[in-house]
Amino acid sequence: MKPNRAIVGYIGLVAVGILLGALVLFGAANKEFSYLNDFVSKLGAIGEPNALWWNLTGFVLVGGLLFAFGMLYGLLLSDRLLAVLLSLFGIGFALTAIPMDMDVSDNAVSKAHIVVICFGLAFWLFGLSRLGYNPHLEKRVRKRANFTAIVLVLSMLGFVLGWWSMPLTHRLVFGIVFGWTAITSLELIGSPNSPVDKKG
Repeated sequence: MKPNRAIVGYIGLVAVGILLGALVLFGAANKEFSYLNDFVSKLGAIGEPNALWWNLTGFVLVGGLLFAFGMLYGLLLSDRLLAVLLSLFGIGFALTAIPMDMDVSDNAVSKAHIVVICFGLAFWLFGLSRLGYNPHLEKRVRKRANFTAIVLVLSMLGFVLGWWSMPLTHRLVFGIVFGWTAITSLELIGSPNSPVDKKG
């Protein structure tokens, strides 16, 4: 039996909502945090105020919801590999709760924080690729996945080419990942009886 589309959508939307709410709340509580210039990871970094609560809420809780969303979305599409890839992204996001040391970027915890971000994002991109090239899915689902993957790669390329800073790249990546999650979730909620795949 496939998961309920609307429930899957609500899980994804709640993940997005909690992340945005936590970002506003903890960002405002940290007088040294800049929404424009700082990494989001700074909110949970060693020595920052409310770091533990940000890590538990903004990373662990949201990551757990992304794990559930990814797993259920893959099962909804009858694609177990997609379920594994997207759920691994959720695990990677949750593990970014390993606090960075903003003063010493090459110590063990800082490296671990960066590694889990990279691995999580890689799994998410593989998941999008799986979505984009699955002929059994509706065209809109495949086109959205391919477009999102291209925009994500371009945002990273912009940093490599020196067009914008790493903190801005960080914001773009967050916006792209959670933008896709929000749009996909709203589609699932808005048309709970509409099949996502051509076989219905």
